Amino acid sequence: MRSSVHRLFTAAASIALAACGKGEIEPEPAPEKPVREISEVAAADAFGTPGETVNAVAFWSHPSVNFESLLVAGGDKGLTAYNIESGEKISAAAQGPVDALSVFYSGSGAQARAYVIAGTNDRYEFYSVDNVTRALSPAPLANDAMRAGAFCAGRVGGAISLFEISKEGIAERRIETGENGVTLGNPQKIAPLNLRACHVDERAGDIVVISDDGALLRLDPKSGETFGLAFADAPPTSSALVLTTAPDQVQGGALALLDGETGVVSLFDLVDGHALGAVRVKATFDLEAVSSARAIGAGYGNYGGVYRDGALAIVTADGGAPIRLVPWNGVLGAISQPLGETVDPRAPQAADEDAPVIKIDLIEP
Repeated sequence: MRSSVHRLFTAAASIALAACGKGEIEPEPAPEKPVREISEVAAADAFGTPGETVNAVAFWSHPSVNFESLLVAGGDKGLTAYNIESGEKISAAAQGPVDALSVFYSGSGAQARAYVIAGTNDRYEFYSVDNVTRALSPAPLANDAMRAGAFCAGRVGGAISLFEISKEGIAERRIETGENGVTLGNPQKIAPLNLRACHVDERAGDIVVISDDGALLRLDPKSGETFGLAFADAPPTSSALVLTTAPDQVQGGALALLDGETGVVSLFDLVDGHALGAVRVKATFDLEAVSSARAIGAGYGNYGGVYRDGALAIVTADGGAPIRLVPWNGVLGAISQPLGETVDPRAPQAADEDAPVIKIDLIEP
């Protein structure tokens, strides 16, 4: 009897020791992330010379002839401007490597004068774009302003500003343009945020920013207050802003985020931040698929032909021509999203609801 009790005690102790070795509660496996659907879309054109390094792209809208608009590319050899409709090289400016671009318009409508800001290693270079010849011409910078980091430019609250990101946060510098060139104001701190990219929403009058951890936010440049839009799966390699009107004529648009390792572009609604879908450029009979990319840019104007609703430019890290151009209507069609009307980049401001309206009363005889 005593032997049986001893054996039972020994067995119980062994079980207890085994349980201690395994731990009290085994951790539950982490929930799997839902598989994201990636739609394929075709590029209509490819720009640039195979083997050429392109780091950034931006769009310029012609004041009167849609298909005379330009795609501006910044690379190791400087700037190159291509006609969007034909792919013809229109102008070039070689003043050193360029790794970031932003386009803004001084004035409004057809008379507005466009400027390209090219970011080099540590400085800003300004170029004006002739409305007739479409030539890029250096615009002297009155004060030798050092570049802080990522930047964006545009009109907010009636003034044109450069917004620059540094380790200290984001700051605003007023831009003054004239016949003698460009003057940059002293930086005015907005908020001590950890950011990696920004885009000016001229229609809303604020800044869309992307934080280092992938948060998509709207930033009020006056108060420094932020409003959360969405949270990306990972910080993007590059990003672009698209303004449109929704099919019911309300303000709309999208923020495009590039995953450089895969070449996938994810789209988020600009109003409430919900995910619209994701696309990847597929292979066609004359163009290879994009499996990795360096940068993206978006143009939301009417550029004529297949680009009448705007375009998405993807700078591929694969072989072949470095820039692939995708019609914006093709992007939205691939993810089954409705297509709104284009917004003029030269005059993107929303209509003033308080503006007087001419009313005509019909009087029957």
